[in-house]
Amino acid sequence: MTSILARAFILVALVVPFVSADGFAQPAPATPPPAAQSAPRPGGAVDPRTDVGERLDRAKAQLDQAIAALQRDSLDDAQLQALRANLDPAAALAQSAVDELGPRADALRARIDQLGPKPDEKSAPESTAVAADRAEQQKLLNEADEQLKRARLLVLQIQQTGTAIVGRRRALFVKDLFQHSRSVFSPGLWQGVAQEAPREMRAIGFVASDFAAGAAEKLAGWRGWLFFGLIALIGLINIPLARVVRRILSREPTVEAPSPLAKALGAAWVAIVIAILPLATIVALFSLAEGFEIATNRLAPVRAALIEGVARIAITAGLARGLLAPSRPNWRLLDVGDEIASKLTGLATSVAALVSVARLADAINETIGASLTVTAATQGVGAFVIALVIASSLAAVGFGDDEDDERAGGRRFLPLMRFLALAVSIAVMLAAAFGFVRLAAFVVDQIVWVAAVGTMLRILAPLISESIATGFQPATRIGRFLTSSLGLSRDGVNQLGVLLSGLSRLLVFVFAALLIVAPWGIGSEDFQSGLRKAFFGFNIGDVEISPRSLIVALLIFGAIYAATRATQNWLSERFLPATRLDAGLRNAIRTSAGYVGLILAVLLALAHIGLGFDKLTIVAGALSLGIGFGLQSIVSNFVSGLILLWEGAIRVGDLVVVGTDQGFVRRINVRSTEIETFERATMVVPNSNLITGVVKNWVRSDRVGRVTVSVTLQTEVDPDVVRDIMIKAAKGHEQIARIPAPNVLFVAMEPGGLKFDLVCFVEDVETSGRVKSDLHFEIFKQFRAHGVAIATPTQVVVSVDQLPEGFAIARDK
Repeated sequence: MTSILARAFILVALVVPFVSADGFAQPAPATPPPAAQSAPRPGGAVDPRTDVGERLDRAKAQLDQAIAALQRDSLDDAQLQALRANLDPAAALAQSAVDELGPRADALRARIDQLGPKPDEKSAPESTAVAADRAEQQKLLNEADEQLKRARLLVLQIQQTGTAIVGRRRALFVKDLFQHSRSVFSPGLWQGVAQEAPREMRAIGFVASDFAAGAAEKLAGWRGWLFFGLIALIGLINIPLARVVRRILSREPTVEAPSPLAKALGAAWVAIVIAILPLATIVALFSLAEGFEIATNRLAPVRAALIEGVARIAITAGLARGLLAPSRPNWRLLDVGDEIASKLTGLATSVAALVSVARLADAINETIGASLTVTAATQGVGAFVIALVIASSLAAVGFGDDEDDERAGGRRFLPLMRFLALAVSIAVMLAAAFGFVRLAAFVVDQIVWVAAVGTMLRILAPLISESIATGFQPATRIGRFLTSSLGLSRDGVNQLGVLLSGLSRLLVFVFAALLIVAPWGIGSEDFQSGLRKAFFGFNIGDVEISPRSLIVALLIFGAIYAATRATQNWLSERFLPATRLDAGLRNAIRTSAGYVGLILAVLLALAHIGLGFDKLTIVAGALSLGIGFGLQSIVSNFVSGLILLWEGAIRVGDLVVVGTDQGFVRRINVRSTEIETFERATMVVPNSNLITGVVKNWVRSDRVGRVTVSVTLQTEVDPDVVRDIMIKAAKGHEQIARIPAPNVLFVAMEPGGLKFDLVCFVEDVETSGRVKSDLHFEIFKQFRAHGVAIATPTQVVVSVDQLPEGFAIARDK
């Protein structure tokens, strides 16, 4: 455990710098917040109204600059993105003014209401002070209303301008992505490449010679010896570091069944250790080149492509080996066979290398100013070759058919993922063949990026959640601290760990989704605007009816419903088992969570269409008559089901008697309750019947049950012997409770025999039938052994000849 925690701390220390360096954690802009910008200057008080006016003036100036810039048609995506970012301070200033002016105007209206309306001619005149106060407050209110209207107008104009910028960016993105050129199989394309090739080679030679001349000048004399000596030193340092890496990479093969936390931690550790050495080497080399001033600005695209390529290959190889563990099947996070793991690891590394080469070629074309023909050919061929490698490699992999590992078929989603990857690869080849080379190159990049993010998610999700779940155990240091400092119980610490573990998984999934859409260069407002304008529709009043709105509403409903089902499964499988709640209350919590999620999904889906809560109340009022007559029983059963869940009179698992039927409650649904009888039949009872009718619950307060054995014996038996036999039989049964002790009651003395009742109790009422049967067997056996005879009914035989005179027997005629 100590070594695992130590590796976890080292892992965090290694991850944080690279996450920041890769751009996952960008520093906040240096622009001070609006509150700081509008703070009063020292040395004198500033009128709040003047402060709001200054903020609105600055916001209006920034908005006017953005609107003026949008008039130019030559803006590229980077300029539009910067323009959109510059609107955020203006929006913050305008919104802060709205937030400040709204309460101020409400306060002024309340003051005027306290002063009352101005008296008319028939009323007594008011004092001069009250009239002056009212006039002053009204003046302040008018000024606040004017500024508030101006601020709200600015907020609306900023939103509209931001939407216009988003539309421009989207149009540029689509135009660039779907730009058509010649097919990679077009003879005209390759004729153009052949014509441009000599000029491109001369340009490459000129750039290379210019770089060599500059490097020779910078490395003249001792500077050259020092430069190459430092390069040699970097190479020498890599030798022992590589050995250390091999030693660190060894996941113990002797551990047959490592825990999920150990697997995830080992995978993350391997991924980082494999990637860290190449990344550190390439960064050190280019830092050395910059230090000796041989890295020219002209070669900046090539330098960036080389660093990005090495990082792509190293990180991909590390993630693949960490996840698939080709030589350590017992440490493998993904349940596939050894052969499939080796093939997928090689495929991931090969594709990363090919993509890096293709991007390096693009950087070289950008550096030398290559023609559009050469650029299109380079991108098209690169995308086609990469897609061909992916398709051919995945076609040779058969998930679930690997005989070396029985777990290979355990992941049913893997064949589906392979099918999707094959389909996308074929689409890329077709796009390149039909001349959409930019689209093909972009999709190839997305394949690599989505695969990398998915692999990171598969490693980080169990690593973080299992670390939290393991750390929040009662026996750990965190658990002892929470128990001693906050007074949490041991079960409370465990429940908190399960909650935080589930929340961490959700955050990791959200983070992965944001990473997947990050390369598109489109923010959340772009997607919202794109969805809004995706389809055309028509309006009924202020409600928009369109295919777009219906599809999005269904997606919202499906997403929330899926999240609800996932929450229900998490409650029933992870959180509720960690509590001491009984099965009935667990089912009530799970079912109620499902009701809440379903209602929320319906309300949000309808709200997206335009049917808000206010409109739903109007519709409900219009349909109240129909609900009162046609849906009365359904509503009654639904409300009765809610009462059953929260009142707890009948819970899942209870043994109940309804009418003449008896059985176990298996499920409480929206309309009815399912009861499984002893004959293994399912009885469906409307919930309203259980609320309004009489129901016997054997286990309402506890599960203790009473067993009564009644016997009728001949009058010659000794009651004391009978009592001893029956009590001994009861005490000899292991499932009969000792407290209260079994007791024998002498019930009656009749001519037909003596009646006795054995009364005893069992801990679980469900065992009463079997216990009663066992007692019958044992008591009957002891009665026979002690000569105790069971009374038999007395039969009186009357002869017809013995009937008195005059007694006639009715006969059928």
